[in-house]
Amino acid sequence: MAVRDLDALPGGAEKSLSTLLLGLEKNSENWNIEVFQSNDRKKASKLFDNSTINIKKCDIKIEDVYSGLAWRFRNRNTGRSLKRLRKIHLKKKNKDFFNWLKIELSKTKQNAEEQNERLLGVTQLDWSAGASSAFIDAKIPYITFVRDEVCFEYPELFRECLENAERVIVAGEGLALQVKDKFSINKISIVHLPVDFEKLYPFEKLKGKSEEAKLFRDNNHLTNPRIAIVGMVPEKGFEFYNKKFIPKLKEIWPEATLHVYGGGIYAKKLSKYENTIDEGYRSPEEIYPYCDIHLFRLDRIGTWGRVINEAGYFSKPTISIDIGSQSEAVGNGGVVMPNESSAEEWINQIKEIYNDLERYSKLAFEHSPIVDSKSSINEFITVLDGVFND
Repeated sequence: MAVRDLDALPGGAEKSLSTLLLGLEKNSENWNIEVFQSNDRKKASKLFDNSTINIKKCDIKIEDVYSGLAWRFRNRNTGRSLKRLRKIHLKKKNKDFFNWLKIELSKTKQNAEEQNERLLGVTQLDWSAGASSAFIDAKIPYITFVRDEVCFEYPELFRECLENAERVIVAGEGLALQVKDKFSINKISIVHLPVDFEKLYPFEKLKGKSEEAKLFRDNNHLTNPRIAIVGMVPEKGFEFYNKKFIPKLKEIWPEATLHVYGGGIYAKKLSKYENTIDEGYRSPEEIYPYCDIHLFRLDRIGTWGRVINEAGYFSKPTISIDIGSQSEAVGNGGVVMPNESSAEEWINQIKEIYNDLERYSKLAFEHSPIVDSKSSINEFITVLDGVFND
């Protein structure tokens, strides 16, 4: 497994891959797992504390002067880093990762040959171009996950990675269509994002938590509609919220409030509106029971919002956008809006969900097991076996 980072406090893609690897370790005795990554994330997640997975780290820094300048000169409307400078950053980091990884893989390959073992590479995200080049150089077959939009933003950097992979893995059929439309893929497979709901929050405590949240809202007279956004970064609708949605919400539905969780500069920017509150970082059980509807938007690439199904576990419906795999993630537990829908149309639809909240809440909970970790781990193992059998 060769990635930029995995054992640090992770984002959704890192968290999902960690869950798959730990599930593979637990459910199959035929695999030895080695992870190659940067040591630049100082605070570990402790996900691998009780694991036999061997993690090897390099001294390559995750950020550099080019990524810093790309951020500094970012588009002030969208919040996106300056594309030209970020491309230089990505090229440099992938080259550095390749140079380090090819030496490590030569050792791994020699050991595997001595032990009569077969090798398979796995990679994803920003450093996958360098990782795949090292796999190709070592003649190791590999698979790659598409978890975000970096390969669409810089297809010239990631084309070889995707088009030479034995298998490309995505979380849903909608994203699979987007990938196949852009790249010449050998084979593509679906592995849903794995969410271990028991670790997220114990099932037997859900009812009590809902009652606790209701009591808190009643005691504090929080009777207004509360809409939650979990995680605010540029590609997750910042410009739409900032320029269109929030001002229109104040006009059309003044009693509703928007609550942005996760912290960061973009949450803070949105909180300049009086109907929007930057709630900072909170755990899922401190978010969803205290809101009514979950709002999730992507700008261009519909990867799969795992927060959609986390919200569903707490019986909170989601309104999202009809790109890529969002329709599959939401299912009947909410509504997906056409890409060209106006802010007013989004708000009117949210009001309709709110007026039928009990039914949508039930449907959201019933749909959430689509990302059950046991099923996703089995899908992952099936893909790995299929690559070797091919």
